[in-house]
Amino acid sequence: MQRVLFISQYLNRNGTEAFMMSVFRGIDHSRFAVDFLLYCQQESDYTREVEAAGSRIFRVASRRESVVRWHKELNSFFSQHAHEYHAIHFCGNSLTSIAPIYYAWKYKVPVRIIHAHNSSCRGVHNKGLHLLKRTVASRMATHHFACSTLAAKWFFGNRAAEIIKNGIEVANFTFDKAVREKMRTELGVEASTKLIGHVGRFVAEKNHDKLIDIFAEFAKRNPDTKLMLIGKGDLEARISEKCSMLGIEDKVFMLGERQDVPQLMQAMDLFLMPSLFEGLPYVLIEAQAAGLPCVISDVVNHDISLTPNVTYLSLNDDAEHWASVLESTLALFDRTAETAELVIKAGYSIDNTIKHLEKIY
Repeated sequence: MQRVLFISQYLNRNGTEAFMMSVFRGIDHSRFAVDFLLYCQQESDYTREVEAAGSRIFRVASRRESVVRWHKELNSFFSQHAHEYHAIHFCGNSLTSIAPIYYAWKYKVPVRIIHAHNSSCRGVHNKGLHLLKRTVASRMATHHFACSTLAAKWFFGNRAAEIIKNGIEVANFTFDKAVREKMRTELGVEASTKLIGHVGRFVAEKNHDKLIDIFAEFAKRNPDTKLMLIGKGDLEARISEKCSMLGIEDKVFMLGERQDVPQLMQAMDLFLMPSLFEGLPYVLIEAQAAGLPCVISDVVNHDISLTPNVTYLSLNDDAEHWASVLESTLALFDRTAETAELVIKAGYSIDNTIKHLEKIY
């Protein structure tokens, strides 16, 4: 049996972690044992699921707490365990620190994968560190993976990288009218109400400020509307305050992290994402599989457009223009289950992704 080690900072309900968990759930466990190395101490639904399945989660100190301790504990981990693994799969948003790749190289793990899951990062300092270190990191890796062409360019420059499609469990998201009606009843949303949805962490790059401005303008024109925000993060309280200041707090559901995102997407009428930057958003694949029209910022990689239902708008366009597009999109849209087949045909079924990864592992 081959042992594979996923490396990530956290194992929360975010896009990158959802990808790792989909691979974990679907891989052939008679041939592969999958463990996780995290640089945090917190538990989550995902960590409990992994441990309940009999896999191991190793934890080292957070780099933010102590860089020296982080390096010391990474070195100790790899010196003791590197011989157990045939492959390490590092999933990250940047290469501001390449220590996990370095120690995997130092202790001779045979397959060393860097998997790019974003196309930029915040802060001039972080961007500088990333650009400075990516050449060295690329040379220590045996495989360069990216979720999109923009992410590949950000992580590897002109070096070759393989695009690994962020496959999903399509059947979980396929449009189901009965599920839609059930979820809207539970949420207290009338059949006539237009429910705008978003799934994402409350962090700067998700651009919740603009999202709220867009929805507030849309709500002025369309009083029978609601906004559903799924996720959590440092900016959650501030966004809640902004909703109150704009007088739309009674129209906004802030649901935190949820395990029933596939069902909640059935209740939505449109998916809105005015992100400042992205790799290739996992949730947009899910939203398309769910048959939703998606209105997103044009900085998001166009690789994500798997169906005819994706509309790109400039972040320079004002909230009034975005709201007008939401109106026209909803007026013309006829939702069906057929988009799930388009997602499968585009190669975004998790089964296809896992088969490919198993060959590499």
